[in-house]
Amino acid sequence: MRPVVRTDGAGAASDPLFSGASGAYLGLLLAPPIVPGLKWVGVTEAWALYAALVGTVTAVTTVIGWLLSSRPAVAVTVGATRARWLPAAIAAVYAAVGFASLEMSGVSGVLAFFFGLLAVLLGVAVAVMSQTRYTAAVTAGAEELTRWRASWPESAQRRRLHVGGAIASVATIGFAVGAVFDIALLQYVSQVLFPSGFVLLSTGGTRTVVATERGLEVRLPIARRFYAWEELESYELDAESLVITRRWGTALRFATADIDDVSLAEWTLAERLSDD
Repeated sequence: MRPVVRTDGAGAASDPLFSGASGAYLGLLLAPPIVPGLKWVGVTEAWALYAALVGTVTAVTTVIGWLLSSRPAVAVTVGATRARWLPAAIAAVYAAVGFASLEMSGVSGVLAFFFGLLAVLLGVAVAVMSQTRYTAAVTAGAEELTRWRASWPESAQRRRLHVGGAIASVATIGFAVGAVFDIALLQYVSQVLFPSGFVLLSTGGTRTVVATERGLEVRLPIARRFYAWEELESYELDAESLVITRRWGTALRFATADIDDVSLAEWTLAERLSDD
């Protein structure tokens, strides 16, 4: 069970970045349905439809941004649960529905597809930002036990590069084949797959781990993640890698040679986890 964090907002600063991204996300999802609505009432001029789209995105972003900017506790609450990934999933379904309805809905389907893809990116950004804000809140004032800085083990690095390269290559080839033979579905699937392969290729750098009385904090260049001790199951240490197994999700892997004080790191984990 994750630690309970006080979220009454007392003394918390405003959070314009999270609120702005959340507002833009909702604006992108709400704008495309405006087009068929305007056409239904007789508005067909291109400039009017464009102005309505821009106005809707701007208005929703402004209103939601204003509502959330003074409520930073919302980001902390969202970041404490796996539901933080729900906006990105909803946007992906939204884009898929827009793509599937291209022949029937025309411009509205195109807008839903592209706006949905942009909303997926913003949904991922919102999830990462909320997770970082939750981590900062739950570790604030926690006693630090030890910390280490390490990259991925060599074997895990090779595995990641092979899988990421394979996914990116298949996606690139699939998109090219889809473009040549005009297979729209293949192009769409390839566009969705390619970012996954790119992420695997571009990640894997050095991470800083801070062990506290409440759990492990993993600091990445642009994000922070928190794992309560109750979420971790066991650890395994050898000459190549330190592997921390989670009860749910993928294990955390670190190169043993990069850890400055292996004995202290092992002692901290042994006090709280079982040794496989």
